[in-house]
Amino acid sequence: MSLETQLAVFFAAVGIGAGAAFLFDCYRAARVSLRLGRWATGFGDLIAWIVLTAVVFGLLLPANWGEVRWYVLLGLGAGAFLYHRSLSRFGTACWERCLRYCGRLIRVLAAPFLLAWRMVFSAFRIATRPLVGIRKRLRRRHPPPDDRQF
Repeated sequence: MSLETQLAVFFAAVGIGAGAAFLFDCYRAARVSLRLGRWATGFGDLIAWIVLTAVVFGLLLPANWGEVRWYVLLGLGAGAFLYHRSLSRFGTACWERCLRYCGRLIRVLAAPFLLAWRMVFSAFRIATRPLVGIRKRLRRRHPPPDDRQF
């Protein structure tokens, strides 16, 4: 492999490392906003690393046919380090804001369905209320048979 190709792969790895760090910030923001517990955080970490590994390998495949050499690992680390030192605060804030807006949007879009569900459920409760009273009176008059055998 020529030096120019190696440099191109190195800078591609720097970009991939920065992108992977940005995606990891997405996961961190989601973990904070969802308030995951200890076990869910561990499971989420495992899933996040599996997904990031697949994404990084999938992006490295066309860049250098999936060959992981020392300069590729150095580029991935350098990209993640540069992102963390320069853009991590912005990236985390961006993801947190995005998740907050998505949560609000979901609540707004779900509100009509929740209202309809509450109306149907309330109508069902109102319609079945007389039946509950009749059932209680029938049980008092005719208790269920005792089927226990000693």
